[in-house]
Amino acid sequence: MANMIIWWIAISLELVLVIRAVRSALIKKYPFFFLYLSSVLLCDLLLYCAYKLKPATYPGLSHQSEVLNLILGYGIVLEIFRHVLSRYPGVERFARIAGLFVFALILCFAVLYPLMFPGTPRTHARYSFIERDFLSVQSIFLLGILGIIYYYGIEVGKNIRGMILGYGVWLGASVIMLGFGSYVGYSFNAIRIFVQPFAYLSSLVVWLDALWSYSPIQVSNPEIGGDADYESLASATREVIGDMRAHLGKVGRP
Repeated sequence: MANMIIWWIAISLELVLVIRAVRSALIKKYPFFFLYLSSVLLCDLLLYCAYKLKPATYPGLSHQSEVLNLILGYGIVLEIFRHVLSRYPGVERFARIAGLFVFALILCFAVLYPLMFPGTPRTHARYSFIERDFLSVQSIFLLGILGIIYYYGIEVGKNIRGMILGYGVWLGASVIMLGFGSYVGYSFNAIRIFVQPFAYLSSLVVWLDALWSYSPIQVSNPEIGGDADYESLASATREVIGDMRAHLGKVGRP
């Protein structure tokens, strides 16, 4: 019953956020973020109808919606990168290319995985491992953004700050729950299916406050350093991407 109440409240908050975004034109400022939120809202409504009217179709639809929103959720990280680094085109361009490269890896795994391992006994467990790794990649990029903001003293507006905090809460809770679940096993699901929705509900509350109206990023005095800083960032990011690609390759093998 508690999960159902959380579900109803989440749908209501999603609807309010999307309607407010359309009315205040925020949807044009943050298209990737609201594409994700709109997708989650539509999937929640569809899943609720399936749960009530055709329960047999619910598991399949739930799995498909999770894959879709897992992919679209990566757009939030790109959205944050785009706005935080908007005044630093060199670093923003590199971050965007690196982000799109990792996004392509995520998309390939999401599409090819069901084809490579259809209906095997370990399908659901393997999907949990891949989901954990994909969310871990997003967490790494989000922590990277926070590091850049702190190191260079970049000012961020209320919208982006709330976007980072809200998505960080859900990402952190999801990665921790999936990590524990991979070690504890199926018995841990009873805790995970409550904690993750509650963390997402907390994120919606943060977003409702932070994204009620447009708050532009204030211009800051500090500038990102020259070519040395850029090359250092590029080299470090290439190493991280190489490690993630190798790790995801191991996960994909039976």
